[in-house]
Amino acid sequence: MRNRIAPAIVALLAVVALSSTVMAQRQPLQDGYVAAGIPKMPDPPGPAPKRDLTGAWAGPIMTTRDPMPPMTPAGEARFKINKPESVVHLAATNDPFATCDLLGFPRDLLNHALESRGGMWFVPGPNQMFIIKQHQRTWRNAWMDGRELPKDVDARGYPDSRYYGYSVAHWDGDYTFVVDTTGLDERPWLDEAGHVKSKNAHIEERYTRKDQYTVQLTATLDDPKFYTKPWVFLKANYYWMQKQDFEEVLCIPSEALEYRDSLAKPAGTGDGPGK
Repeated sequence: MRNRIAPAIVALLAVVALSSTVMAQRQPLQDGYVAAGIPKMPDPPGPAPKRDLTGAWAGPIMTTRDPMPPMTPAGEARFKINKPESVVHLAATNDPFATCDLLGFPRDLLNHALESRGGMWFVPGPNQMFIIKQHQRTWRNAWMDGRELPKDVDARGYPDSRYYGYSVAHWDGDYTFVVDTTGLDERPWLDEAGHVKSKNAHIEERYTRKDQYTVQLTATLDDPKFYTKPWVFLKANYYWMQKQDFEEVLCIPSEALEYRDSLAKPAGTGDGPGK
């Protein structure tokens, strides 16, 4: 059966935008589980194989983020345009995901639309790594053939920006896989709060395989156009998926539009006179 995200649930989760750590504290865990839906693995686990992330992983779990640095004037101006559901009614939000637009990168790392948990699959290919996401069945190509990232996008002589950017990757030692990404389309938000990123933002993901069943991610955002200094956008764990398979989890545009037009808009924006 196709697993669809009901628009009402999407709206609720976007407002709450809880980390998986907080959610785990509020939801009693089943015996034998390290987090909701994540079974415990043998203790002690086996050692991490060298230079190998191949397979399906569930996360992010135990997420943390560093405090966001001050935005530049350009960042503040762009941020004020966005209307997240945390400050307006669903009918008034301009969150692109409200109508099932792609989350884009790096917002898809957060997986808030999936209760901060989803599947990510690493598949090695010729001179590249495919990073496949369960939500909306999207993928990224992280090239490992020595190519450089574009110096610019959306300018004469340069490529177009992309929702998931341009990525290159390499191994730092035997257990840390590093992905560098830039050339991002500016339309997708950075997160549910409506924070922004520029087309030339640089994002570094470091996936460190700690043991047979655990990968730790640190994602750092460097965007001098919109933020005054680099900052760690996300720290999280990913756990080996025992079934090594994904359910189909889709946000259906027609269902989101139906919810917006039949329920959200008739209910109004929630703004009173003069607001």
